[in-house]
Amino acid sequence: MKAVVLEGAQQPLVVKDVPVPTIGAQDVLIRVQACGLCHTDLHLAEGMFIPFGVNTFPVIPGHEVTGIVDRVGAQVTHLKPGDRAGVYFVWGCGHCSYCMAGEDENCTTLWTGARLGGLSQDGGYAEYMKAPADCVMRLPEELDFVDAASMFCGGLTMYGGIKNGGYRPGQRVAVLGIGGLGHLGLQIANAMGAEVIAVTGSEGKKKLAHSLGAHHVINGTGGDVGAQLRALGGAHVVVSTTLDTQLIASAMQGLAIEGALVLTGITVESLPVVPAFLIGFQHRIVGSLVGSRRDMQELLQLAAKHKIRPVTEIFPLEQANEAQERLRNQQVRFRAVLTPS
Repeated sequence: MKAVVLEGAQQPLVVKDVPVPTIGAQDVLIRVQACGLCHTDLHLAEGMFIPFGVNTFPVIPGHEVTGIVDRVGAQVTHLKPGDRAGVYFVWGCGHCSYCMAGEDENCTTLWTGARLGGLSQDGGYAEYMKAPADCVMRLPEELDFVDAASMFCGGLTMYGGIKNGGYRPGQRVAVLGIGGLGHLGLQIANAMGAEVIAVTGSEGKKKLAHSLGAHHVINGTGGDVGAQLRALGGAHVVVSTTLDTQLIASAMQGLAIEGALVLTGITVESLPVVPAFLIGFQHRIVGSLVGSRRDMQELLQLAAKHKIRPVTEIFPLEQANEAQERLRNQQVRFRAVLTPS
């Protein structure tokens, strides 16, 4: 089969012919129809995850995978060849306290040996992909392969973040940054019944933000974001997709009482925190990586019911390097997807 291989950190992707994966009794072979590109793919290529134990090269990247079930293992009963499916990429141990509680994304082996599809294990930049059957789920008929692919990390990051912020229906949710993650976050928050606030510094994105479900759009540059949020009553949940710590710190001043700041953008810069404000208003700062398998299933149903769709650019498998370069240079509007088949 044709696949795109990352031979090592700081190296370009290489298109080559490799064997079709051999599946075990509890595995599924997916004929890949779409695989989303994510900034996590760039972090993998840069070697960012090596200190965390993700150092399995060569590897086929790609963790936002949808396709058709081609073959199932002898012990697989919930899927059959021909099923339209997607792959949840955190392949946890299944028996630690977090996995047992349905919090797969917090598996204790996550950074010490967990199998991560498209990161430490071969993923979806290929015509075929092998995955554990327990991490493969059917797609709603309303979602096509390309639209569904971006849900399996980008959308799930937003859905899991809103839930991890303790959101309750009818509360105000602010999304910082209307890009690859944020444009999905607006739609998801709206579908969950929130009063949605978009925070963007781009004049060109204001109209788009309203069309994606934002009830309010406030200026993320040249103004006091916290004051603007307070003028609207304060945000019960602020989901940040930005790496701008000054913007994050300003937005934190606009939290409602018992509000939560949820961080999804990976940055190593320090964030100024005043403990007195956290204590006095019972604010919380939450780091949120991604959602669970259960969250993923909930999100797929939500997307099908409320017509949540990503804005995508589509590339053939052979243009994976070009697609990643566009993503790296912030030229993609808003999600990039490879279509191997």
